[in-house]
Amino acid sequence: MTLYSLLNPKKEYLKGKKAFIFDMDGTLIDSMAFWRDTAGDDLSKYPSFIDYMKEKYDRVILPKSNSLEFLSFLHENSVPVAIASDTPKILAEGFFKRFDFDSVIDYYVGSDDVGTYKHLSSEIFLLAAKKLGVSPEECVVFEDNLTSVQSAVNAGMDVVGIFDRENAINEEQIRKICVDYIYDISEMMK
Repeated sequence: MTLYSLLNPKKEYLKGKKAFIFDMDGTLIDSMAFWRDTAGDDLSKYPSFIDYMKEKYDRVILPKSNSLEFLSFLHENSVPVAIASDTPKILAEGFFKRFDFDSVIDYYVGSDDVGTYKHLSSEIFLLAAKKLGVSPEECVVFEDNLTSVQSAVNAGMDVVGIFDRENAINEEQIRKICVDYIYDISEMMK
């Protein structure tokens, strides 16, 4: 069974694709607002901003609509999946435990694994493809951030832009360089 045959037949760009790479923050999970706006939170009770974010991942941050269900569907159908995120996995460990995300992905590649951030380099996407055992051209990346979209395109990958309110200001530019743009991951399903 091919990846294309499992999903929405209108998504013709899936033909010949073998694996998915997902951004995490803003794409699979609803966390970007915490990274950008701490209004109403007393940061003085945390030793650092990273400690503040760790608590949010551990207790507050939730998956975006239909993301866990979609990842579960892909896993059940043996579709190789990696997360490529600027967030080190250790920081989001509490989130992964709460929602058992490790059971529905094959690999997690953090910017700490490649020594640079996605907006600066395509290395994170290339390493994710290598871990999945596929060429960059055989991957589809899901990403909400404009500069990270460009990095994935520069790696030779097709990119599906996904809406996140924190990056909505760049929607028009993201649409121009992506093969598709969706508002909810369920749009990928039949």
